[in-house]
Amino acid sequence: MATDRHACILVLGVGETASAIARELFLADHIVALHQSAPPPNLRRKMAFSDAWFDSSSVLEGVEARRADLVAEFMLGLRTRMFIPVLTHSLQQILERWPWEVIVDADTPGRKEQPNIRNLAGLTIGVGAGSIPGETCDLAIDSHGPDPGAIRRPGDRPAPRPRANELAEENALLPAEKAGIFSVAKDIGNVVERGEAFGFIDGAPVLAPYSGRIRGLVKGGRAVAIGTPIADIAASTAAQVAGMTTQSRLIARGVAFAIEMQVEGWAPFSWDAFQEGEGGGFSV
Repeated sequence: MATDRHACILVLGVGETASAIARELFLADHIVALHQSAPPPNLRRKMAFSDAWFDSSSVLEGVEARRADLVAEFMLGLRTRMFIPVLTHSLQQILERWPWEVIVDADTPGRKEQPNIRNLAGLTIGVGAGSIPGETCDLAIDSHGPDPGAIRRPGDRPAPRPRANELAEENALLPAEKAGIFSVAKDIGNVVERGEAFGFIDGAPVLAPYSGRIRGLVKGGRAVAIGTPIADIAASTAAQVAGMTTQSRLIARGVAFAIEMQVEGWAPFSWDAFQEGEGGGFSV
């Protein structure tokens, strides 16, 4: 991404897609933060920054994200560019207290409603089939179909829906059959045999329904409800379990390119222009 102008960007979510986008923009020298106000539900935690929400820090392919509950932590990340801050306060509070130029709403699996982010910043980008350019956002980025990362503008064709193989993969998540506290017996990346326990819910073993490799797993110590996805077990023992997928990389590059096109001609973000007291700080 070749530009000397840098935008101040908020990426909503800490899942695979959001993490790939934030990493791409961070490496392009933009001022980037992630936002996640509730515990993230994604299971493929080694392919995202989601563990930063629980463990304060997480690394994805050489880039670190840190949970920033205090304004000093947030400012440290933005000023030093040592890490990407993960903001956990309400979105309204985050929007009111910092001059975001771009907001990217990353595709969140299992989300029931697509939020309308249009008019929340100078440029809003939605990722996924539910994003409608000109209605819920300014621009949309395809996350499924034959061309993930493709940019859609108002009036363009509708976004492609997930293909059969993508739906099968999403529907392969294993749900909890009882409610309780989940504890880990096997970790992400481990191979399990059919009938082998990969975890426990309130002490009762949770058995793998088939042999494979654990690609995703709910965080140990979390409470789960009946039907909550708790594991993603790939049938292939060679399945990718860490780092970014090709699809996520393409989506991230599409977002970066869309921003590059818009940033040209914008005045670059200036720390000097952001006077103390204008943006305030996050209440803690």
